[in-house]
Amino acid sequence: MEPRALMASPSGVAQDSGILRRIALQSKPDAEFEGEIYAIAVLPHTKSHHTCIADDFLWFKVKSKHTVEKLRGAYAKSNPTQVEFRYNGRLIDDATKVRDLNDFRDNVVLFTAHPLSGGDSMPNSSMSSQGRKPLEPINTQLPATPNQIGANVVKPLIKNENPHSGGLSTTSDAPAFGTSPMPNTSTVKAERENQDTPLQDEHSVEEEEEEEEKPTHHSNRLQKLIETASADALEAEVRSTKAFLATLREPLDENVEHSKDAQHWVQHISNLQNHKVDTPTIIGVVGNTGAGKSSVINAILDEERHNDADISFVRACTAVVTEMSWNSSDNPSSKYRAEIAFIDPQSWKRDLEMSLAEFKDENGGVSRECHNPDSEAGIAYAKIKAVYPLKTNEMLARSSIEDLMSEPAVKAVLGTTKSIDNSRPELFYKALQHYVDSKEKSTGGKKNKKDKAEKKEMEFWPLIKVVRIFTKAEALSTGAILVDLPGVHDSNAARAAVAAGYLKQCTGLWIVAPIGRAVDDKSAKTLMGEAFKRQLKYDGTYSRITFICSKTDDISITEATDSLGIDEEMAADWERIDSINNEKKFLKQTLKGLQESRVVYTEMMSDADDLLDIWEALKEELEDGKTIYAPSSKKRKRSPTPSKPRKKSKKQTSKGSDDEDDFINVDEDHEEEENSSDDENDSDTASQKGDPLTKEAIDEKIAEYKDNKKKARRERLEIDTKSKKMNEDLMVLEKKKGAIEAAMSSVCIAGRNTYSKGAIQTDFAAGIKELDQENAQEQDEENFDPDQDIRDYDEVARSLPVFCVSSRAYQKLSGRMQRDADVPGFRTAEETEIPQLKAHCKKLTEGGRASNCRRFLTDLSQFLNSLSLWASHDGTGLNMSESQMAAESRFLHSKLQALDKSLEKAVKECLEDMKQTLAENIFDDFDNLVQKAVDEANLTATRWGDRNNGGFYWATYKALCRRQGVFANANGAHDLNLQLTEPIIKGLASSWEKAFARRLPNVLQSFQRKNKSLLFAFHREIEARCMKQGLGVVGMAMLSHQLQNYEQNFIQLTHQMVEVITERQREANREFTPVIAESLASSYEFCAAETGRGQYVRMKAHMVNHIDVTKSDMFDKSVGEVRKRLNAMCKVVEEHMANKADEVWTTMNRDYTQVVSGTTLPDGEQMPKWERHLRADVAKAIKVREQKLEEAEARRIAQEAKNANVAEPKTVQPIQEVVTVATSSAKPSEMDVA
Repeated sequence: MEPRALMASPSGVAQDSGILRRIALQSKPDAEFEGEIYAIAVLPHTKSHHTCIADDFLWFKVKSKHTVEKLRGAYAKSNPTQVEFRYNGRLIDDATKVRDLNDFRDNVVLFTAHPLSGGDSMPNSSMSSQGRKPLEPINTQLPATPNQIGANVVKPLIKNENPHSGGLSTTSDAPAFGTSPMPNTSTVKAERENQDTPLQDEHSVEEEEEEEEKPTHHSNRLQKLIETASADALEAEVRSTKAFLATLREPLDENVEHSKDAQHWVQHISNLQNHKVDTPTIIGVVGNTGAGKSSVINAILDEERHNDADISFVRACTAVVTEMSWNSSDNPSSKYRAEIAFIDPQSWKRDLEMSLAEFKDENGGVSRECHNPDSEAGIAYAKIKAVYPLKTNEMLARSSIEDLMSEPAVKAVLGTTKSIDNSRPELFYKALQHYVDSKEKSTGGKKNKKDKAEKKEMEFWPLIKVVRIFTKAEALSTGAILVDLPGVHDSNAARAAVAAGYLKQCTGLWIVAPIGRAVDDKSAKTLMGEAFKRQLKYDGTYSRITFICSKTDDISITEATDSLGIDEEMAADWERIDSINNEKKFLKQTLKGLQESRVVYTEMMSDADDLLDIWEALKEELEDGKTIYAPSSKKRKRSPTPSKPRKKSKKQTSKGSDDEDDFINVDEDHEEEENSSDDENDSDTASQKGDPLTKEAIDEKIAEYKDNKKKARRERLEIDTKSKKMNEDLMVLEKKKGAIEAAMSSVCIAGRNTYSKGAIQTDFAAGIKELDQENAQEQDEENFDPDQDIRDYDEVARSLPVFCVSSRAYQKLSGRMQRDADVPGFRTAEETEIPQLKAHCKKLTEGGRASNCRRFLTDLSQFLNSLSLWASHDGTGLNMSESQMAAESRFLHSKLQALDKSLEKAVKECLEDMKQTLAENIFDDFDNLVQKAVDEANLTATRWGDRNNGGFYWATYKALCRRQGVFANANGAHDLNLQLTEPIIKGLASSWEKAFARRLPNVLQSFQRKNKSLLFAFHREIEARCMKQGLGVVGMAMLSHQLQNYEQNFIQLTHQMVEVITERQREANREFTPVIAESLASSYEFCAAETGRGQYVRMKAHMVNHIDVTKSDMFDKSVGEVRKRLNAMCKVVEEHMANKADEVWTTMNRDYTQVVSGTTLPDGEQMPKWERHLRADVAKAIKVREQKLEEAEARRIAQEAKNANVAEPKTVQPIQEVVTVATSSAKPSEMDVA
């Protein structure tokens, strides 16, 4: 193959090590490398990184336990030049085992060989682009942002003991705050092009190498679970240990009173049993009014409906913060549960003070603005009137705060929590609605007396702080908590604080917008305000955003066809619809004519019946001997075939038109006939009687009318048959048309969804790019280059999860909303994307669940190893004299003390590195940023009162002052304190992100690697001593595997510290504005109290003067509070690290003492029988569990093998213990490693 040029880094190593790896994989031997067998690729020191090809790489087959030193020795057999091995451009410690470098989890590791240059080279800080996260910067204009959520915890890749590193690792493999690092599991599978050399046998490199004893089964199994298992598998393992721990505890509990060892182990078991692995994952849901947020949440929760009525628990609570979580109760009567927490009395008192001041005018009466719902007075009036509906406006104006606070109904709920539970959703909803619903919103249309009476009932929603709903929704079963956030600028301070608190804790943030507005309004870019986006940047939560486009069923096929440019694709469907419409039109016209003819024939049958009655009556008279004449008033004869349709009219008015003369009015004819002969004089009709009728003439007439009736009935039946067939044809056509339109809707919906996802992702990346460039420009304007991308924005766009959902279609397809019409365009629930959103909700919990389970299982593995060591010794070990025992104890004690001091030193160095990082990236910028804020403060304060320059209306200005500078109205949210601190917050954003998303994780990773190095060095010293003295061989083998647990302890500690720092830094970055609000409190109070003529002028002047006097001290206090919080954060981290280091050291002290000097008793002494039995019982319990696990594992493997036999077996070429290099220019050489 042709050489592939690579971009060289300053150190001569390819910046994109992912490309180098892909080249190497093309020559990988065609064999499976699993379990303990690894394939190692080495680029020889004689080959260039920039022009290498696949056949240049040497391949070795090694075991996972082999070290870099051993691999280097095998390489040296055919290459006598002294070389050093590097991984990802960094120098590798010789003691590092290849299993610790299995970054891609495919048992393939790549090294590059370099000639020794007389000293260690500085590790290359270049990073594989394959391992870079979507929001990580690709140049130094702006630092990295946190990794994606839900990632799994992995072991550190490299043990770096380079003395020149200064304690700060340059790797970006460190976990980002608030997340866990996600290993890149994608590998390039390429076939080997030139594998023409057979694989050779080999001989041992070191004859004296001692085989490592296999760890105990539980150690092996738990380690594998900790490293590779999914969250579900880890949770299943945690659950399975509960009964085992209880069984293991029984013999120990019996001996607690007279055995300190038993007390120690029982305490450990208690800690494990009390270990909480259930950690909630908070997902905040935000969206503007009308976005369909409640409908989306209802669909995710799969709520029950009653009598097809939409029982929406969430929609009832839209005015307050609503939390939805899993209902853990198994009580059938508590299938639906809720808790309603009310604000405390002090919060309501403050709210009343502000609200009363706003809806009252200067004279103490009710302001005329109170009836304007969008005004400050209107908002305050509606809230107070909801809680006190029986008080008139005059009564409210005269009421004092104490009077309103003393209302019995209000006092009864303030500061309390009401619980609601029910087995039936409709009853639960009614009980919930009683507290949370706004009757003004729930009633619509015309108000009757009943509505007015209901309006008099007290409403509780202004008094509610948060509503917690517990339900058996599958989407919440793994620990997700959905929080419907109405906004952090609620008029009620207590609710606003709750919303802000949830936003700070959120693991995920869902932004909901209607799909029609999401793209047209650039919602992904503009829905979040600048302040909100900057807060996400501070918190490191950009990668946690999910965008949800709602109401995808709301679509116009015509508009979508034009906008998506699919006219040609839809042309055939439109033709079919036009053809169907023409057929329907023809059928409807024909059907209309048939119906009119049917009316005529029906009338003919009616006329025939009337005439039959008359002639039959005449016949009866004739038979009675009377002389009968033909009726004088003749019925109008009708033709069997109607010549002209008749107009059907219920009324005839005097305003008829000329057109009406063309129609025969059947009703009028009927009336004329009925009034014919009865009203005429006998003299007038005598001359018209004619000859008397005979029986034959009468019978002839009756037969004629019967025949006419029969013909009319037959014609009407034919018409009915034809009409029925036509109606059926119309229904068939309607169904065909509906099916075609549904298919067209489906195409349009899918096309719009695809387009919208791409557009929203692009807009989202564009929003981040704007913020990045703004921060980069402010940080270093002289070197700012707008043409140089700070991040890979294409990857940023691809990393944003976007779901286009239809809640209505999902509910309909799920068997709900039966009274609603079908929603066209959706054939399956999956097409609504609600099931995918539910799966996404569950997946967001995996990171936290897996992390907590790994911590538990690491502690369990360490405990079982220690307990096994203790239980396996009964005092009959090696024969050692007291002097020998004392000597070994002294040696171990000295090494343990040295380890203790080294661990303490590592903690102190880590803390110093953290403080140095904070100083360099944050604290050192404070002075310049404070001065900038001071310079802009007066201009900002003046602008507040200038309506021509974006200032506030006087009532809004006063409302802001009443609420300590924070208020939201129809024009949006306003925060005066934030505007004053904006120069500081804006200027610090990049440095803050650099410190917490990149630098501090590297410091923690360096601490982790250093501790690992200390532990392994200590173990090697003790192991060498024991081997030399012939002591504790089996015990040392167990301790070598216990080291993995100690290592995991520090890995877990690192991620715990990431969580601690994330939480603390989020609290700290919100402390800039509270100090400003406190400093301006007296000015806010003065302005709020101003009344009378000229009050607005006095308010503005006082505010500007106050800020001018206090600005320097105010901003100094603001950054000082943040500095104080961050220093406290460092102190907390130091305590955690010191405690964990001491905990590990204490465990090691016990374990190593047990193996080295605690295996025997002094001469003449024997372990008590009860203790020997105790240890034997404990050992037996552990062994029984191992046997059960082995049997279960054997059954699983057998089942997998059975399932595999169903598929066609693959022929795998056998691989020898050595993989030989196959190049076109050199003979195969044996590279012996095993």
